Amino acid sequence: MGIERNKLIGFFGIGIFTYKTISGLSYSFSDLAKDLLILLDSKPSWTFWISELFGLILFVILINIIINRVLENYKTISENVLKYFIWSFSAYFIVQVIQISYPSIKSYFIFEVENLGIKEYYGYLRNNHMLYFTQSIFYYLGEIIAIILIYNKTKNE
Repeated sequence: MGIERNKLIGFFGIGIFTYKTISGLSYSFSDLAKDLLILLDSKPSWTFWISELFGLILFVILINIIINRVLENYKTISENVLKYFIWSFSAYFIVQVIQISYPSIKSYFIFEVENLGIKEYYGYLRNNHMLYFTQSIFYYLGEIIAIILIYNKTKNE
């Protein structure tokens, strides 16, 4: 049983925009967690590790939820590829608007209150260059876990 070319392209588009939506959401919530921890005057090291782990865990959970939903609703999705493609793009677009708007909204709160936690956090990052490398490791770890989840779910079908 083959897949029609236009459906295959539709599935590809759904996958791209769904992935970008999940990636954007996990990044946004990780950033929000970081900002909340800074505002709560958490130690910079705690702020870094908690926000990074939160983003990774959220990414993996969302990927797993989407994989399960796709497997449960494959027939419906394949019958309405264009509809789901538009939904995935719309979700991506909304997440992008939120990501673009968040720094502007955040700046109102940051400039209203002098928060030494922000200076401490970025000073901590500046003094620990390996943490930038660690951020990349978390990102790629999420990607690897997603690949493993997809592989295991499709292998079992």
